[in-house]
Amino acid sequence: MGRTRGFDTEQALDAALETFWVHGYDASSMPELCRAMGIQPGSAYAAFGSKRDLFRAALQRYARTVSSEAVLGLTSSPSGLDGLRSYFDDLVEAMVDGRRRWGCLITNSLVEFAERDPDLAGVFDLHLANLEAAFEAALTRAKAAGDLRSGAGPEQAKLLVAVVQGMNVLAKARPGRPALRSVADAALAGLVAAPDAPRLSDRCGYLQD
Repeated sequence: MGRTRGFDTEQALDAALETFWVHGYDASSMPELCRAMGIQPGSAYAAFGSKRDLFRAALQRYARTVSSEAVLGLTSSPSGLDGLRSYFDDLVEAMVDGRRRWGCLITNSLVEFAERDPDLAGVFDLHLANLEAAFEAALTRAKAAGDLRSGAGPEQAKLLVAVVQGMNVLAKARPGRPALRSVADAALAGLVAAPDAPRLSDRCGYLQD
């Protein structure tokens, strides 16, 4: 019979996730990760394996929680255009005042690992594919409702994924709400059918920083 662990593995994994998110993989030592998780190194290795194994588990948890929550607005809204607006609204706010001010853990890690670890690159590819699929579905609904410009449609999903990745990188420099909103506004303005469609910043009534 296996020995019962004296700590909550999900809470410990969340603490490791946060450490990797803030500092990156290379700058997060195992002693620092263990302090963040509140457990001894032996318990960490027994529960999660090596530092790389812990990192992989943190990436997967990030995809199941943070990324899934962000995509929920895209997939749950009957209106594809409202779903897109909601996604970018929430993204900008998370980048200004929330956990996304550190960027996206997967985007950050992709830059750090894409060339040196093919196995982890597969985790990144799956994440980006899921985001692209959510954009495709929202754009398909928006096109069916007549909310998109002529020629715009689900094929623009890759462009929106690229916009999000660029915003994730930009967020780490803390450019402020106006700069981030201008990127989101421009991305959607190129897709929306009505020339007088309200910009995200106008619709939400945010004051300029």
